[in-house]
Amino acid sequence: MEIAIVEDNPTMQQTLTDMLASLHRNLTWTVFASGEQFLFAWPDHPHFDLVLLDIKLPGVDGMAVAKKIRARDAKMPLAFLSNYDDYVFDGYDVNALDYILKPITPEKLTKLLDRAAATERPPFIILPLADGSTQVYLYDIMAFTVDGHYLTVITQERQDAFKDSLQNIRTQLDNRFILTHRSALVNIDHIRTIGKDTVTLANGVAVPLARNRTQAVKQAFWERFRKLARQ
Repeated sequence: MEIAIVEDNPTMQQTLTDMLASLHRNLTWTVFASGEQFLFAWPDHPHFDLVLLDIKLPGVDGMAVAKKIRARDAKMPLAFLSNYDDYVFDGYDVNALDYILKPITPEKLTKLLDRAAATERPPFIILPLADGSTQVYLYDIMAFTVDGHYLTVITQERQDAFKDSLQNIRTQLDNRFILTHRSALVNIDHIRTIGKDTVTLANGVAVPLARNRTQAVKQAFWERFRKLARQ
């Protein structure tokens, strides 16, 4: 488990790291002395399994950091550490795992780590987008399309181009993705219609469909539909 500790007090930083080390678990951690420091580094390390946030931070406070995290990642486990209970109910707004009043104890920390470990995060992929390495959940990806040496990822909110190959991306995805054309890889869950030479996504974007891929795409689409209908 990889943990981010966002805490400006050196004594509390040491207390937390000593406590984590004493638990004899497979844990790693990175300490950030401010919210700004965490937000600056996060795009290059988007895969934290738990973020521990002090509420009262200089500059960008812990709640503001949490809201910025949630704007990009709805599932990353996070918890607040505080000397005050003023923001307890605000924690619900950002779906925090816990709001722990200091002093923190090994018992409190152990329970929190157990909750974080039990939080099943949906499958995701790390993509080198313009704003840095970005964690994108597979359910959010509608398609990948090829443009020369670049790929465009189409999600429910945006489209981004980055340098990679479709062949490499395919190895990182699951069976909900199907090749509709040598230049297009589509998430079956986001197919709205299958036409003669295009597949239309739920957002109205059309991607190419090769004639020799039509039958396989239709079969995969209906098999996926029946499977979801049975759930």
